[in-house]
Amino acid sequence: MARTNLRALAAIAPMILFAGLASAAPPSGSGTGPSETDRTGGSAAQEKIEEIQSIGVDRQLAAFAGTVLDINDRPLANVQVKLFIDGLLVGTALTEANGFYDLRTPYDPSQDATVLLWFVAHERGLMAKELVIRESRACLANALISKCVPRATFTPGRQFRVYMFDPASRNKELAEADCLP
Repeated sequence: MARTNLRALAAIAPMILFAGLASAAPPSGSGTGPSETDRTGGSAAQEKIEEIQSIGVDRQLAAFAGTVLDINDRPLANVQVKLFIDGLLVGTALTEANGFYDLRTPYDPSQDATVLLWFVAHERGLMAKELVIRESRACLANALISKCVPRATFTPGRQFRVYMFDPASRNKELAEADCLP
């Protein structure tokens, strides 16, 4: 009988311990992060970041910011900006009326990863644009991204200026860069 009680106690002890730890955790959505109307449009991603921060994990948020313009240097509003790390979508933002975007997401610049920014205009007459921020060693070794795709280096505080083109202007740009067959 004592052996049965010890087995029951051994089975219940982890549940009691876990319940005590769970009640000590801070509530999620503590209000320490950005508001629901954050211009990145990624409130679900922001909630995940707040949750990670609330449990004591320190992940640095990197800011990918800049301006999107047309070929006449006019700002473009409502351009969707997407950040991909190793093929996974990790953040999105929309440009404001002045063409500015500010996308913040956990990112460690020292990691060996391929990082891409994609820009997709609301206007159908403008072509999508890709910007390579970093290429992993495997990506470089296998030449997975064309030399004709523009590249930029991530530096904290740096803002990216991106021009969106119509198809004719894009072909002209590619021809000047010797990227057409």
